[in-house]
Formats: sequence, C-alpha cells, structure tokens
Amino acid sequence: MIWIEKIQEAINYIESNLFEEVTIASVGKAINYAPSSFTNFFSAVTGYSVSEYIRFRRLSCAAEQLLKNKVSVTEMAFQCGYETVEAFSKAFKRLFGCPPSVFVKSELKYQKFSPISINFLLKGGFSMTRNLIPGLLKVDWSDTQRQNEFVNSVVSAMNAFGEKTDYDTVCALSGSAFRASFSMPSVCQWNLGNYHVINTPIIIEHIFKMMGYMISNHVRGDFDADKKLITDSIDKGVPVITLEGVINCADACVISGYDNDGRVLLGYNPFMYIEDDHKEAPDDTGYFRKSDWHDGFFSEGNQGRILIIGEKGEKPDSKAAFHETMQLVQRLISEETIVPGQYNGLAAHKAFANALQTYEWIDKSEIYLNTMCNFKQYLDRQYAVGFLRENGRDDLAQIYGRIAEIAAKMEAMIPQDFSASAVEMFGDKANLKPYCDMLLEVCSLEEKVSSMI
Repeated sequence: MIWIEKIQEAINYIESNLFEEVTIASVGKAINYAPSSFTNFFSAVTGYSVSEYIRFRRLSCAAEQLLKNKVSVTEMAFQCGYETVEAFSKAFKRLFGCPPSVFVKSELKYQKFSPISINFLLKGGFSMTRNLIPGLLKVDWSDTQRQNEFVNSVVSAMNAFGEKTDYDTVCALSGSAFRASFSMPSVCQWNLGNYHVINTPIIIEHIFKMMGYMISNHVRGDFDADKKLITDSIDKGVPVITLEGVINCADACVISGYDNDGRVLLGYNPFMYIEDDHKEAPDDTGYFRKSDWHDGFFSEGNQGRILIIGEKGEKPDSKAAFHETMQLVQRLISEETIVPGQYNGLAAHKAFANALQTYEWIDKSEIYLNTMCNFKQYLDRQYAVGFLRENGRDDLAQIYGRIAEIAAKMEAMIPQDFSASAVEMFGDKANLKPYCDMLLEVCSLEEKVSSMI
C-alpha cells in the first residue's frame, strides 16, 4: 500500500533529521506527498500527530543523552528546538513526570518513546478478502460547471498520490478543454456517450505523461486477469480508473477498493447516485459497491478499459508541458477522425449541427438528453482560457474567451433541468437553428485557432 509506505518514509526522514529543522511541510516535500493528506494518514496509522512524534522522539533522545552525561540540559534544550531551557524543562516534565535536573540525578525508570516501524498485516474475517484506499476525493456532478467524469477521476486518483491538482488544470492540460467528438450516422445517429474520453484516447496517455506517471491501458479481457490487475493495484495503494463502466453509462470510474476477492469493486462515479443506472447500496465508506462489474455496460462493444497507473517518472517542466499539449490540441481540432465511427474536432462541430437540423426523431426527450450530454464537451472550453493566458498565449485565450461566452449561451438556450419547455424545443427543428448557428460559430473560431498554433 503506497500510503502505508509513505508513512514509513516520513518516519525514516524524521529519524534521519531529528535534530534539524523538521516541519510538516519539509516532511511532505521529502516524501513527495501533500502535507494535508499524509498528516491524516500519519495520525490514523501511528496514533500520534507528526508534531507529537517529533517532540516525543527528541525528548526521548534527550533523556538518553542526559543520562549518559554527554550534554548539558542547556545544550539539549537548544538541540531539541526549544527557545529557552524553561520551555524544554516543561515539555520534558510533561512526558517523564519530572524536570531534567531531577531526572539526571535519580535512577528513575522511564518509558522511552522508540522509533515507530510499520508492518501492516490484516487477518481474520471470512475467507474473502477486502481492501480499499481511504479518503479519495469524491467524483460527482455537484459542481454543474465541472462535469467531465474522466477529468474528475484523474484529479481524484492524483490526489491519492499527494499530487495537489484540480479540475481546471487537468481539464486544460489533458486537452479535454479542446476536444469534440460526434458519432457518424452510419454507425449511430444519436450517441449519449459522444463526450466519453474513449472517443479521443490520445488524451489519456498525454495527461498522465504531463503529470509524470506511466499509464497502461488494458482492454477488457478475461475476468480473472482483469480482477487481478485491479486488486494488485489497490493492494499497492494505487487507485485504478476504468473506462466505459463499471457503473452503467459511465465515461470513467475511479476504483478505490474491492471486496469479496475482487468480485465487488468500490469507487466513485456520478452515476452511482442515479437509481436507474445503479441500484446497489453504497459501501459503508461512501464508495459505490458494484457486483458483476465485468458484465453489463463494461462488456458492451469490447469498449471497457482498465487504466493502471504505474511508476512516477520525470515530469516535464511547464514550458515543455504547454508545448506538448498544444501539439495535442492541434490534433484534437484539425483531425477529422481519431477513432473509427466518430467525427473529431471541426468535423464534429459540423456533424452535431447537421444532426440537429436533418436527423429524424420521435422521442423528443431522448434527443434533448443527447444534446445535453454532447454539450459537456463545450462546457469545458472555459478552462482553456486561463491555461492559454498563463502560458503567454493571450491571442488564443481571447478566442477561447469568446467560445466560452457562446457555450454559456448554449447552456441558457437548452437548460439541463429536464423542464418541459426545454424538451418541447425539440418538437420543431426551427427552434434549434440558433443553437446550430452557435455550434458553427465555435467551429469557425477553432478553425482560426488551428491556424494560429
């Protein structure tokens, strides 16, 4: 379990620098883990806060040195980081029951606070095994402006490593803020999953590379082999991301644990809260529980994927990361198709507009839902603005500022509230002409962006 290993790394660092200026921040930096994350794990595992551990270890070492008459009380006080002898004496007395001046003259037996060594072993219960990574960031749709399942899953997984990142950064750096995909009519006239990352897979390897991590992409195969991939990763303390399942309709799920030898998976996904898509009661940790996860939506069309996050490597600097991301953006805008059966980029904008003006439909609510799902791709355009501006491309940021304004108008025109008036718009194609014009305006603006990259 990586988080257990990180606690042991923290202890080792403290012990090696016990009488140096050791702080929570310096420990977090040394073990490459966010202080806010590892301090919670540290106290949960050891039973002591980081500052308590440092204080008790220093005072125990001080007691040992004083008994050997190797240093004076004054010297020991300053070595332990106390500004005055009085402050040191008070802390010493609280731990050992008497001040150091009395302690060195007596033959009192004292309880030494020794270095902690972690040896994690969990036994018992039924014969079926269970393991989980606690405290992952929740993945849901409570933030109406940040609805990309894959992006949220990456943020949750990276934070489990102590990598402090956020939706806006990952959305832009991954290329998700620049993508568009729409199914070809010869394959599927309407596809609620057009926004799924599986339709622009070049984003997947790119974002993990930009974060400095290896990633292996496994197509759904034999159940036992797939189960072992996931349980082995969880046993190491590394979250797993699945695509096209394991919760029905899911673009991406972050898998945080397993039960019943891996026959049940635990994790987060927005659809876990929708009864029609997921009726299994949640785990007592708050994570979803999914039995028979290898079947159903995850098995349809051989689309299911298991993303295993590997070792941390060299992370590109900000300049290199921006350069590589813009090369990706050029492909996301200009290539007509990246995967078979899906229009991409400029071609996708045009295909979406054409579908709303020419395709036939009977069920207005279904087409309303398809349009809402496809809109998620345009909602993310707003996160391109700051990314471009921070990297010195104010010219492109200005264009994406305009695109973000158009996306806001699109959202206002067809609200995502399932209201009767919103659905009724789809009874007459003429009502959708302004929406289609906005799609084509986005297309025109991104065509200009492509020529400027």
